[in-house]
Amino acid sequence: MLDPKVEAGKPFFNEEPLSKYEVSVLVGVFGDLQGQVICGMTSETAKKIASQMLMTNVEEIDMMSESALCELKNIIVGNASTNLSLTGYRCNITPPLFIMGMEIPDFLKHIHTALAIPLTTPFGEVDMNIALRKDQIN
Repeated sequence: MLDPKVEAGKPFFNEEPLSKYEVSVLVGVFGDLQGQVICGMTSETAKKIASQMLMTNVEEIDMMSESALCELKNIIVGNASTNLSLTGYRCNITPPLFIMGMEIPDFLKHIHTALAIPLTTPFGEVDMNIALRKDQIN
């Protein structure tokens, strides 16, 4: 499906985890850890990733390419959630939310800073922004 040649760069604190990207895919995390994991990229990178996943040339981001990008994000965060559970953190994830454009939905404006891991892929640069906190109730 995708070329596995992905290199992680030096993590940094991203003070614009939503507004700096043309395309974002957000997955919520709840349980022992709560917050969001946001995958941000340019629209060109998104089209290249979707093209590879759909095995066809994607010239515009449509519902099919949006669905492919959301499914990829779901797989990534789902695997991370499983790995966290192996270390004792019980976590579940929400369905992915696709955001096109740099306008932040009101219900996400509380996300100010995230730990970002820049990823270099054969399709372009992608930032994996992690904004999680430990649940204080458990």
